[in-house]
Amino acid sequence: MQRPERIRIKNESGQQQSLPEGDRYFQDLGGEGEILFLGLGPNPSVAAQIFPQAKNLYYLECPQHSAQLPEGYTIPSRFKQLNTEPAIDLSGFRVILYTPGKRLFPSFWEPLLAKLTVKRTGVMRKSHSKTIWLPGDDNSLLIPELCHAFESEGFSYRVIDPDAMRKNLVSLLHSELPELVLSVNFNGLDNAGETYFILREAGIKVAVWMVDNPFHILSGIKSTYWRKVPLMVTDHWFIPVLEEHGAQKVEHLPLATDPQIFNTGVVPYPALEERTVFVGRSSFPAKDNFFSGCAFNIEDEKAALKAIENATKPNFEWWAKRENIEKLWPGREVRSTGYRTEQSGLLWRILSLQKAGSELTVFGDDGWRQYLPDADIRPPVDYFTILPGIYAGAGINLNMTSPLLPCGLTQRNFDVWAAGGFLLSDYTPGLSIFPEELLTYCTFKTPAELPVKIEFIKSNPQRQKELSKNWHEHIMKEHTYKNRVRKILNFLI
Repeated sequence: MQRPERIRIKNESGQQQSLPEGDRYFQDLGGEGEILFLGLGPNPSVAAQIFPQAKNLYYLECPQHSAQLPEGYTIPSRFKQLNTEPAIDLSGFRVILYTPGKRLFPSFWEPLLAKLTVKRTGVMRKSHSKTIWLPGDDNSLLIPELCHAFESEGFSYRVIDPDAMRKNLVSLLHSELPELVLSVNFNGLDNAGETYFILREAGIKVAVWMVDNPFHILSGIKSTYWRKVPLMVTDHWFIPVLEEHGAQKVEHLPLATDPQIFNTGVVPYPALEERTVFVGRSSFPAKDNFFSGCAFNIEDEKAALKAIENATKPNFEWWAKRENIEKLWPGREVRSTGYRTEQSGLLWRILSLQKAGSELTVFGDDGWRQYLPDADIRPPVDYFTILPGIYAGAGINLNMTSPLLPCGLTQRNFDVWAAGGFLLSDYTPGLSIFPEELLTYCTFKTPAELPVKIEFIKSNPQRQKELSKNWHEHIMKEHTYKNRVRKILNFLI
């Protein structure tokens, strides 16, 4: 006997999905009063049979869902549809959730469920403390720097385990209502938006600072809820692109430095004053897993090398145009473009380091040895303890910016100068946040330029010293994480 064909509809990110049938897909969320179904599934008679004695039943349905139901989809007469406009108070009902619907259209259901959760659990909007929650741990990206900066602005801070925030949020909110939650790269926020909507319903300001390629981060999110989240990006190139994809509030917020870690009081690392130094890995951790199934073939490599020879950095924008990509979300296809960009970046770094001369020292992983067999390769170093001294002690520090951020900057663009060192960086349009007069002798546009640039700097120690001093003063005044925190607070007003 042939099984009946399941109803298939497109979810909110445009993917086709089947509607599973059966009473096991209905979850009783409790409550007292009339029975209200949030979604009826592919066969409403199944929902009706759960309460055979009830004379009247109520239901809500997502409009996007309803618009796709086939002809012949009938709803038993016992059901009365409720309108969500104006917003309905679910707390007066016994609520039954068709759970697959929540996964199909989380941006519709999660705000309603968040209202119910906050009201039922007694999490009130009144007694907010001047506290910021930062999802992560003490070693997570930017967490120590942001803790220092927010504390200097009069906030207490709490570093929240990301899993605990996703799984035990209501319990955490009972112990404390923070004023603000700041997530780096959506850390601590779930992919459907449940965490975000509960925080918002509790009257807590939420923002996400995406310090990596935004579409790599978003590639793991299937819900459109991210469009509602106030977003900050370290690379301004992504602002109009994110807006084209539906983002409602986006602002540019570059990286910065933490003077508690990088300052002119650090002790210089010994025996580097004549060396050109690069600190960085040949690839980021878990790269193979993130880019699983992606390819970078010989033709891609030839195209990237040709672009570099023609004084063009094959960055994310370059690859996206070459591949004629119109949509960067939803889906994981963007990672294929990202992988080709990442491999191009490796070529860019290799060529730059090969041109850096015989007095090159690299602090990084052993992957560099196959590309730089004659270089002085040393193990990775701790960011908070050893790195400041390296930046202060090196004759010249090299920086090559990831092409995954076409107009981005790196921590080196701030930390090296803060520590009193000298930085020679590849040029990106993101450097426009700095005064032009500071950039002239401190940037290169192609790897081929490096020998002349390095020789000029080494031959002009007085100018190098003056530039280092002027850069340090500018960074300390305009580009600390305290500066960035003030901008974050203004952004969320």
